[in-house]
Amino acid sequence: MEGETGIGSYRIDAEIAHSSICTIYKAWEPRLDRPVLIKKLHPQMSREEDIRKRFEREAQVCARVKHENIVDIYSYQVDENATMLVMEFVEGQSLGEMLTKRGRIEWRAWLSMLAGVLKGLAHAHSKGVTHRDVKPDNLLVTNDGRIKITDFGLAVIADSSRMTMQGAVVGTPAYLPPEQVSSGTFDHRGDLFSVGATFYEALTGVSPFSGSSFSETLKKILTYSPPAPSTLIPEAPADIDQVLARLLEKQASRRYASAEQALEDVKKIAAQKGVELESGAVKQALTDAGAIDRLPALTLRPPKRSWTHRAGVPLVAAAGLITLGLLLILPPGGQKERSDKVSSGFIAQIVKQTREAEALKKPAPASVDTIILPQKPPEPVSGGDEKTRPQPNKTEPVARREHEQPTGVTTTPTTPGRLVLTSKPWANVTIDNIPYGQTPLPKPPELTSGKHLVALTNPEFPVSFVETVEIKPGENTILDVNLWSLVGIVNIKSVKPWAEVFIDGVSYGMTPRARPIILPFGRHKVELRNPGYKTWHEDIELTPAQSNFDIAVTLLEK
Repeated sequence: MEGETGIGSYRIDAEIAHSSICTIYKAWEPRLDRPVLIKKLHPQMSREEDIRKRFEREAQVCARVKHENIVDIYSYQVDENATMLVMEFVEGQSLGEMLTKRGRIEWRAWLSMLAGVLKGLAHAHSKGVTHRDVKPDNLLVTNDGRIKITDFGLAVIADSSRMTMQGAVVGTPAYLPPEQVSSGTFDHRGDLFSVGATFYEALTGVSPFSGSSFSETLKKILTYSPPAPSTLIPEAPADIDQVLARLLEKQASRRYASAEQALEDVKKIAAQKGVELESGAVKQALTDAGAIDRLPALTLRPPKRSWTHRAGVPLVAAAGLITLGLLLILPPGGQKERSDKVSSGFIAQIVKQTREAEALKKPAPASVDTIILPQKPPEPVSGGDEKTRPQPNKTEPVARREHEQPTGVTTTPTTPGRLVLTSKPWANVTIDNIPYGQTPLPKPPELTSGKHLVALTNPEFPVSFVETVEIKPGENTILDVNLWSLVGIVNIKSVKPWAEVFIDGVSYGMTPRARPIILPFGRHKVELRNPGYKTWHEDIELTPAQSNFDIAVTLLEK
């Protein structure tokens, strides 16, 4: 039974982190005289089969992949009082925390860390396990210089059924391999790409594919080849360029065939440079005082220097139909996520259409990029109750595009065009990732002829509109966007006596609510909780055809 200072036989020493799904504690196991980390589901979450199975899967995976470079799980406990994982407590910090504090990692320590991660992954892959979420926050560096892989909550065992929804892709955006973005496929080589993105950032201090938006991040993953690290870090051996280039190949078939193969190249570099791959170099880096300055963020420019193993740039649309859903489990150790885990839809059809269009020398198809933002649940637009809120016209597309040729104007290919933007409701406008202010804009932006990436966002909406728009010389291009057409509405009409509103496990405050709750389309679990009454809950599905759901409930006494 859980008390103020203990859970079962474990003494609770500190609460490390708390989320809507679980609480993470530093604890002590008296029987074995050792510190442990406990990740405990909240009681209501223990009844959620998907979340409970993810916990169970993490325990099963880590039980299968015992290795010095993988965080150990001691037990998985389920009873009427608690569902929890009991794990190895790592005295140290995450690689993500190191990068935040230090900027980047000195190349000798970097080689040692990379070798440790590759050893751990090689062992996991040999057991049929792919991690699927390698990133700086999921690599822990102990105080004595060892590196350990953690958070196997997204891992897949080769001989088990997948836990994710069919047709979905999960992971952290800036570290996703291209094949997972474009087609949803993932095998052990996807882990190697994520290692490459993580250790490029660790060496240079710059995440190679991180963009100002999800759309830009995915575009960079699919199309951008970052500069060779030695052009940014002169002291780094050029041989390191080759290892990272091969890890970051766009085509999985051109990457290393295995983590062992990559590890062999790392060992060769270490031997040539006289670097000890054990924990000594890392421990020295941990004791060195001072931070290393970060480099400027990488932009979507061609690299100054070609990489020997650089892959060909795939022909993809600048924006595809992408739906990104937030996964809310905190990582072991309680570190705050540097980027949110997401579930994304495929853009394979857009890729196919664009390749076919390129082959026929036709313009690529325009498409809408709808993104669920990983942020606090959005509040509705001020004054936006059901009577005054603009209603989406379901018979019209989200955006209306027209071209107008001004009369009496002579144009040339270099003549700029104008983008005339309107939106419901107001939105922040960025064009090619440059802010242009809020709608209505004072005057239509003048843009060079060609394709431009236009994004409209409103902080109170959980989705954004992102589209590639073609500007013609000397013409006005009219873009009319209705953000209401991208979302559903839950109206809390009446709850007696009162309740706290939870949707998908996230609190939306107490009733009464004067304003509706704006949600992305899809399935949602709505709960009304009052300690003195039975919890009311219902699964709902919001679609463009059925975008409103009204709630009027009288709670039942316990």
